[in-house]
Amino acid sequence: MLVIFGLSRKEWPLGLVALACMVCGHPGPQSLVRRRTRFTLFFVPVLPLRNRFETRCPVCGTGRQVARDEARRLGAAA
Repeated sequence: MLVIFGLSRKEWPLGLVALACMVCGHPGPQSLVRRRTRFTLFFVPVLPLRNRFETRCPVCGTGRQVARDEARRLGAAA
């Protein structure tokens, strides 16, 4: 019997937020993204594993993970 399983990831853009990048110091807007990871069985998403929120710098591409409450606060301000 052959069992096919894996992980699927999907991202949703939530908007732009005004933050300074921690790496390059760019003070402009960064994109706020929600990333969901699910366990898949036979290419069907079965079990949600994690939700992450992160900001991404448009200059250097570095992502910084933010907490759910902070992501809600940043999303409401945008």
